[in-house]
Amino acid sequence: MNIATFEELLIAASVQPQQQRLLLTFAVAEPEPDGAPGPQARSTLVPVMCVDKQVAELDTFANLADEARRMGQDWDVLLVTTLSGTASQLPDNEQTDAALRKMIKAIRHGQLERLLAFDRSGDLLHYA
Repeated sequence: MNIATFEELLIAASVQPQQQRLLLTFAVAEPEPDGAPGPQARSTLVPVMCVDKQVAELDTFANLADEARRMGQDWDVLLVTTLSGTASQLPDNEQTDAALRKMIKAIRHGQLERLLAFDRSGDLLHYA
């Protein structure tokens, strides 16, 4: 399945044979410290909020974005990955917390290959 929107990710996650927990990290784009100014400027993603959600807890990107807005923290990009459980059980809290810490570390090191990124409208972003 090709995923182009957040809602398509929810559909894909809901039809997996193993239960899925979504790991969500909201990040702001900050200019690289040694980067050149202007239109060629590069950004670094800095995590500002993270949460895990069961697929059933999410229905639309708009509702998730509204929940994030109520937290009062600005963000530019939503980075997402999944954590698989078993057919009958979601990953436990310890597994989930460890996976979130690993995800945040990967973002801080610019290792985004295993993450999907969505803009503030819920559309998939492509890495350059």
